[in-house]
Amino acid sequence: MSNVKAAKDYKDRLFRMIFNDKEKLLELYNAMNGSDYKDASELQVVTLENAIYLSMKNDVAYVLHDELFLFEQQSTKNANMPLRCLFYASDTYSVLVKDKNIYGTKMLPLPSPTFVVFYNGKQKMDEEGELRLSDAFVKKQEIPNLEVIVKVKNINMGNSRELFEKCRPMRDYMIFVDKVRRYSQEQPLEDAVERTIRECMEEGLTVEEVKALDTDEAVIEIKGF
Repeated sequence: MSNVKAAKDYKDRLFRMIFNDKEKLLELYNAMNGSDYKDASELQVVTLENAIYLSMKNDVAYVLHDELFLFEQQSTKNANMPLRCLFYASDTYSVLVKDKNIYGTKMLPLPSPTFVVFYNGKQKMDEEGELRLSDAFVKKQEIPNLEVIVKVKNINMGNSRELFEKCRPMRDYMIFVDKVRRYSQEQPLEDAVERTIRECMEEGLTVEEVKALDTDEAVIEIKGF
């Protein structure tokens, strides 16, 4: 892989590649919710991919048992995530009801939303946190008429041990990210990625094939992760 060039957003693209796989996504869901669902076909993936009628793009979104989950990977702190999640949810609900009559008298059932940000940046952050849309309101209300609550989970190495124990794809994802971060301090990013790929193969992580395309494509393909 001597011609591998790493895109700066490799963490985001790698996260999407892994968890757009239903089996891996179900494993993450079970780890987050203490459940033991087996049938990945029950997952309805609704990730926004810049379709013509959409204005937003997010990492991973899915519906399971009448709940809508939106997962975002972030390498920087972003106090505007509740606002972004509001937009994501609005576009996602638009997709889910696009063939139904929203002007009718009958209430349309909607899956209950849960928003989670997985943080793996360099800035220090508590293992778990919470962001609220109402914190951005200039005029505060005792009971906000509109609220979005985003759970923030620090997945840097040394944090979220229970999650890593229950979800190997997330653990191996962060081992990959941590190695690239360390190696890129002493060599170019693309070389750090190549070195990490070789080591992951040798160490038997759940990476069977990692292929990085050129920077313009900015894609990392994962098979078996």
